[in-house]
Amino acid sequence: MIRSFLTFTITFFSLYFELPSAKEVTNQLCNLRGYEIIFPYEAAVKKIKHQFQNKPNIQESELEKFKRSFEQNFQGIPLYKEAGCSNARLSEYLNCLISTDGKDCRIYYTQMRIVD
Repeated sequence: MIRSFLTFTITFFSLYFELPSAKEVTNQLCNLRGYEIIFPYEAAVKKIKHQFQNKPNIQESELEKFKRSFEQNFQGIPLYKEAGCSNARLSEYLNCLISTDGKDCRIYYTQMRIVD
């Protein structure tokens, strides 16, 4: 009798109330810090690509220079790393934006909330 009552109670609560272990926790701070980095980065990459669209060699070198400068000087990156967000996913996303047209790069951004 007690055993069936406990089984019913656990089943009831697990169905009607989300248990913390039953769902992946979304890290809102990682999302916020990621947006702070990605929006200015995307805008600058698009501008460089547009500016040097007819000069692929110059475009590639300008994008690499910008990437190095951005990673060293942008204040949002240390905040992102301090929050414990995925550094590997951030690097993959930034590299993807530079090396491709950017359409398939969102997969890396969706995984940036994962903690390394």
